[in-house]
Amino acid sequence: MTTTVYWKEGMHFCTRVQSGQLMCDESSEIGAAYPSSPELLMASLGSCLASVLILYGRHHDYDLEGLQVDLDWEMAENPHRIGAISVRVHLPETIPAEQRPIFARLAHTCLIHNTLTHPPEIEMSLSFGGA
Repeated sequence: MTTTVYWKEGMHFCTRVQSGQLMCDESSEIGAAYPSSPELLMASLGSCLASVLILYGRHHDYDLEGLQVDLDWEMAENPHRIGAISVRVHLPETIPAEQRPIFARLAHTCLIHNTLTHPPEIEMSLSFGGA
């Protein structure tokens, strides 16, 4: 799979993926035009986690209307990075008590969570003179 990011203007970047494209804004201005990279990472984690729970819920006929994932994150230094992520998953009260531990386990199994807790090797190269 290939994801391509290219610079548009200022601190705006466009990301092309198989399903389309999205914009990212790396400016520190209040009211930025598009989500920042950290916000997109949080969106990826929250969406991935929620999708695992929705798939399980559908398979077992649980109504997950109102499912919500809140993600709070903090910056850290040396190196500059996201140093902590707090995830709160809100599920309907109608989930039976015996199913709740299963939902809790499943919340730790999504692709993005696994990627963040078991970081991939990243190989980087630079080329000069165009793609």
